[in-house]
Amino acid sequence: MVQDPLLECSFLIPIRRDSNLSDGEEHEPDMWDWLSTELFDRLCGATAAPGTYQGFYEDPDTHERVTDESYKYIVAVPASRLVELRQLLSAACVVFQQKCIYLSIAGRVEFVEPP
Repeated sequence: MVQDPLLECSFLIPIRRDSNLSDGEEHEPDMWDWLSTELFDRLCGATAAPGTYQGFYEDPDTHERVTDESYKYIVAVPASRLVELRQLLSAACVVFQQKCIYLSIAGRVEFVEPP
């Protein structure tokens, strides 16, 4: 049996809710549990990179500079299942109250938005 080649995908989840969408507070542990369960159930696993990542970007609505701190996750996904990863991250936008989630697929970046 020939398996689809796997693509290395990574994404960032900020540790706080978006302050323009929500209250800017840290996520509850059950939200991280939800993500872990979904990654296992849908994609059979993931790796959480150590530590946090500091970043900044221009808010698309306010055009102001926003700084954030995120956890990075790495998953190996067959090209045929990338839609599933995007659907999961779209749902994660709602759960984690984010306008979008940064996703890198084999070095190509996109921003996944809520449904």
